[in-house]
Order: sequence, then structure tokens, then C-alpha cells
Amino acid sequence: MDEESITTESHYNFADNATIEKIELQGAGAAVEADPASLLDYATKQFQALSECKDNILDMPYPDDGQLYCNRTFDGWGCWNDTLAGTRTYIACPAWANDGFDSRLTAFKDCNPDGNWWVHPESNYIWSNYTTCINHEELARQQTINQIYLVGYSISLVFLMASIFIFFYFRQLRCTRITIHKHLFISFIIHNIVWIIHDTVIPSSPNTLNENGWACRLFHIFIRYILVCNYFWMFNEGLYLHTVLVFSFAKTEVLLKVFYVIGWGLPIIVAVSYGIVRALDPNENLKCWINAGRYLMVLAVPVVISLLANLIFLCNIVRVLITKMRATNTREDHHTRKAVRATLILVPLLGLQYILFPFRPEEATAGANVVFAYDIASAVFTSLQGLFVSLIFCFFNGEVREIFDRNVKQYISMHEMPVISGMYRQRQSRSGPSRSRSASVMKNGRAAHRESDDAHTDMTDITDSV
Repeated sequence: MDEESITTESHYNFADNATIEKIELQGAGAAVEADPASLLDYATKQFQALSECKDNILDMPYPDDGQLYCNRTFDGWGCWNDTLAGTRTYIACPAWANDGFDSRLTAFKDCNPDGNWWVHPESNYIWSNYTTCINHEELARQQTINQIYLVGYSISLVFLMASIFIFFYFRQLRCTRITIHKHLFISFIIHNIVWIIHDTVIPSSPNTLNENGWACRLFHIFIRYILVCNYFWMFNEGLYLHTVLVFSFAKTEVLLKVFYVIGWGLPIIVAVSYGIVRALDPNENLKCWINAGRYLMVLAVPVVISLLANLIFLCNIVRVLITKMRATNTREDHHTRKAVRATLILVPLLGLQYILFPFRPEEATAGANVVFAYDIASAVFTSLQGLFVSLIFCFFNGEVREIFDRNVKQYISMHEMPVISGMYRQRQSRSGPSRSRSASVMKNGRAAHRESDDAHTDMTDITDSV
């Protein structure tokens, strides 16, 4: 065996040992600390790459043109062919080796004029440059999208928590309609909090991803559970509005129990089913399930069904509104404006804006700029939905504003104008007990009327100033 063959054989054996026994790759030290499932998956992909390298390059005949070459080798990630001395060679980036690698880009390796591969001065090891495998433009775009989500969810969280405080603080707002709003807002709050925690803590902790512990996977399932709860409470909003507008004498107590089961109970079945099928697949049970995976359909099917149901509810609600508005003998354009207004108000409540973003366009066909614009629009509408519903159904709600203004005026009159308040109470006392009893009867009557006419309240909310 000649000297060149011996040198090549030693490279071949080194690559074989590094692949099968040590599993030590250039820049892949974190993989050694991974859990056994991740390590096995990594080793399997690496062994497959080595086998392909053997068949396509390592076992092929050597050049016999008399020129000086750097020997073919497999460095653990890429397969490098014989390279003419004093030149640079390129290969496609191995996407399997690192989640951040883009297979459309290329890595390179320099062959010195003396026929030896270039050695990195710091490590003193033969070095292949894979830093070019990271698509920095795409990475910057993804970071921008993540920042939009982070800012949007944070803004929504502030307004949602303020809305929840208002709903619980004012007793006048205790009714079935507001109770459903409360649960929807709570699902938004929990979802926003867990998303912020997940996307700021877990991706920045490589050890957590590589260990793939049961806690982070349970947290992932909990996130999916809250996401489905969020959609199902949107469905409850649509079902309730449709029920009280179409069937005026529905029993709200019974409806609430049904809504609790739909909103918080059914998502448990969906999320647990998703967790079981993913945990049983060794190819998907990796890295804290940070990647989308192939089993999202388990979650997507019930969510899509709930959105389509809400779309049907919306169409029928608008039809009922138009029918009732026409009965008032007002102008046709006035009917149209109110119907359009009711539709726009109900869209964020029912989550129907997600129908505008059913499928993400493919970058190969639509182009990177179109995909980036889609991602931005999706991030804005998704992260700010909590803001939209809190503004429309709390801060811009006529009933809430009236109660808030009345309480503010009472507070000012009690704390800043004690003399006037005392005169007012003295005047009230002169009116006698009969007037007090009359006021009590009127108050009870209004309360009874409110409970019995909840459908009318919802109609007013939708058509006037929800």
C-alpha cells in the first residue's frame, strides 16, 4: 500500500471512530450532553451521513493526474472530496447536524499549498468552516417576528389584566355575558404568560433542550392545552351570542355549565392525546418538543372546527341583526352600517381573523419577502388579539364606561366635596322611608329585568357600542 493510501486510510478510520464510538463533532459538544433519545437520533443521522460519504466519496478511486491534493475525509458533519492543494472546496450545509443550518447555503474547507487541510490556530485541529451555514438574514427576520410577539403579548397582557380587574371589581357587571368574557380573558392571560416564559427561557437554555426532561415536555403540553382552551372559549362566545339571539328563552345557568366543560374540559382530552402520540414517537420526542412536529393536526382539527362553527354563528347572528333592524323601519344604509359594524366587532371575539391566515405561503414559490410580510401580519393579529377584545368588550363598552364614570363621580363627591355630599344625604333623609322603599323596589325590578333580558343586552352591545 503506497503512502497516499495509508494517509487516506488513517483519515477514514478516524472518521469512523469519531462517528460510531465518541460521537464528537466539530462544534457539537452540546450533543454529548443530550438525553439518550436525542443522542441516539443524532448518532443515527451521523452514521447515515457517513455511509453516504463512503459510497459517494471515500470508497471511490483516487485521482491519478500527479497533482497534489488534500485527502478526502468525513469530519463528522460533512463529506469532503479530494481537493487540489492551494484551493478552497465547498459542500452543501448539513441541515441534520444543527437546527440552525440552512441546507441552501454552503460550508467550505481550505486546502493548504502543501496538501494538508488548514488547521485552526486556536484549537490546533483541522477545521471546516460551518459558520456560513447560518442564514443571518433569515435569523434576523425570525428575531424580529419574535420581538413582535413578545411586545404584542405583553401589551395585551396589561390590558387583559386591567379588564379582569374591572369585571371582578364592579358587582353591576355580574351576569352570564360578562362571566363568559372573564373566562375568555383569563385564557388569554394564561396563554400570553406561558408563551412569554416559553419563548424567552427555554430557547436560550441549550442544556434544557438537550436534556429533554419531562418537566419541559409537560410545560409544552400545558401551553398547547391553554391554546386550545383559548379557541374553545372563543367558540363559547359565539355559541352564547347565537343562542341568546336566536333562542331568546335559553337557560343561562345550564349554558354556563356546558361552557365550562367545553372551555376547560374538552381541551384536556385534545392536549393529552397530542402529548401521548408525540411521546410515543422517538423521532418527535426530542429537544423539549420545541419544533412544531408532525402531530399538530391533533390540535389543529378541533381548533379549525371551532373557528368554522363561529363563522357559521357569525353569519346567522348578522342575519338576525339585519332582520330585527329592518323591523324598526329605518333606512337601508343604516342597517348595512350596523351589520358591518357588528361583524367587525365580533371578529376578534370569535377569533375569526385566524381564517385570514390559514396556511403559511411557501418561500420557494411566494418569495422571502411575501413570507416575511405574512409572518409579520400573523404576529401582529395573533399577539394583539387580547388587546382588541379587552378594548372592545371592556374599555369601549358603554355599560362598563357608564358604571366606571358613575363610581368615579361618587368617589370624587365623597372625598373632595363632603359638604355637598352631606347636604345630599340630608335631603334624601327628608324624603322618608316610603321613597326608600320605592327606590328598593325599582332597583330589584331593574335587576330582575336585567337577568331576564340578557339577550336584549347582548343585542344592544353588538349594534350600539359593545
